[in-house]
Amino acid sequence: MSHPSAPLHDLAHLDACRRRLAWRYALGMAFGLCAVLLVGYLMHSALVKQSLKSELVQLAQREAEVHKPDLEDWVAGRRGPTDVSIGFRPHRTAFYYVLGPDARLVHGNETRPALREEVLALLKGNALPRGRVVFEEVLADEEGALQLALLRHPVKDAEGDYLGSVYAATDVGGSLAHLEQLLVLLLVLALGFVVLAGLGGWWMADRSLRPLQQALRQQRDFIASASHELRAPLTVMNTALALVEQESRERLDAFHHQTLVDARDEVRRLGRLAEELLLLARMDAGGISLRQKRLALDEVVERQARLRRPQAEARGQALECHLAEGLRVVGDADLLARLVGAGLDNAVAYTPPGGGITVCLAAEAGRALLEIADSGPGMSDEQRRRAFERFYRGDPSRQRHRGGAGLGLAIIEEVAREHGGEVRLLSAPGAGTRLVVTLPLAP
Repeated sequence: MSHPSAPLHDLAHLDACRRRLAWRYALGMAFGLCAVLLVGYLMHSALVKQSLKSELVQLAQREAEVHKPDLEDWVAGRRGPTDVSIGFRPHRTAFYYVLGPDARLVHGNETRPALREEVLALLKGNALPRGRVVFEEVLADEEGALQLALLRHPVKDAEGDYLGSVYAATDVGGSLAHLEQLLVLLLVLALGFVVLAGLGGWWMADRSLRPLQQALRQQRDFIASASHELRAPLTVMNTALALVEQESRERLDAFHHQTLVDARDEVRRLGRLAEELLLLARMDAGGISLRQKRLALDEVVERQARLRRPQAEARGQALECHLAEGLRVVGDADLLARLVGAGLDNAVAYTPPGGGITVCLAAEAGRALLEIADSGPGMSDEQRRRAFERFYRGDPSRQRHRGGAGLGLAIIEEVAREHGGEVRLLSAPGAGTRLVVTLPLAP
C-alpha cells in the first residue's frame, strides 16, 4: 500500500496537473474539430447522394412520360420483341431501360452496350425497391468493376394498372472515388488537428496554471522568509522565559508559574513549527544541500529512540527497539535524524497510556527497512490517504497540546525522497499504525 501522491502545493505535482489538464484540453479540442469534420463529410456525402437521386428521378420521370404509350402498346400486344429499340449515348454517364410488366426489355438508351446483360440481370423480376437509389457493382471485362446507382420508377395507366418500370442508372465510380479521397483528406486533417490540439492544449494549460504557479512560489518564498525571520526572536523568547522561570521559581505562586511554563512550551512549539516550515520550503525550492556521508543508520535510530524514551515512559508507554547492526547508508545525518524523530514523535503522541511502540531496523533486498509501529487508534482509509498532506490532522483527537502541526509525515516523505527512499503508511481503525521507510544501503 503506497503513500498518496505529492501534496497539491508541490510544484512537481502541479506539473503533473498541468499535463493532465493539457490532455483534457487537447482531447476536447480534437474531439470538437473531428466532430466538425465528420459532420461536414456526412453532409457533403448526403448532398452528393441527393444530387445523384435527383438526377435519376428526373431522368426516370421524363422517360416514363415519353415511353408510357410504348408500354401501353406492349401490354395491349401491339408491340413485341421485334419492336425493341435501344439508343446509344456515348458521352453521357446516365442511362435507362424500360421494362414491361413481364420484365422484358421494351426500350432503352445506354452509354455502354457491353454492360447491358449485367444490368438487365440486376433488373430481372422488377425486384428493386420503388423510388429508392440502390448502389450495385457491375463487372465490366475491360475496366473491372463499376459502381452504378439504380432507381426504379413504376409506370401506371389512367386506371392505376401497372404497365412496367423505367430503370434509370448512372456510373457513380467517380463520385464515390471523390468521397473516398475526401475522407482520406479529412483523416489527415483530423490527425493534424489532433497534433495542433495537443500543442494548443499544452499552451492553454500552461497559461491557465501560470498564476497558480506564481502564487505557489510566492507562498513558498513567504513561508521560507517568515520562518527564517521568526527563528531568531523565538529563540530569544524561549531563552528569556527559561531564565525567568528559573530565577522566579520561588517567588511565583503555582498559577503564575504554570502560566509561565505554558508560555515557554508554546514558544518552543512555534520554534519547532518555524524550523519545520523552513526545512520544507528549502526542500521545495531545491535550496537544501545534503551533507552526505556514510553513516550507521542503527546508531541514528538508537539515539533518537533514546532521546524520546523518557517522554514515552512518562506517558506509561513501552518503547522497544530491534535494530540490526552495521546497516550503513549514504545520507545527511541531521535530516535522517529528523526523519526518525518525526516518526517517533507521532508514535509517542498517538499511543495511549499503557500502549507500546516498536522500532525495527533490518536489511531487505539491498535496502534498509525502518518500521515504527504503535498501538494507537489507527487511521481510516481517508485519513491514511491524506496523511502526507501538510497541516492535515484528520483525527479529531489531535489537539494543540500534543504539539503537532501536521508536518511530521510531510517531512518524513520529503527527507526519504531526497535520499532515494520510499515511505508507506499501514493503518486501520483500532489496529494501530505502522510507518515503513525504505532507504538504499551504502555500496
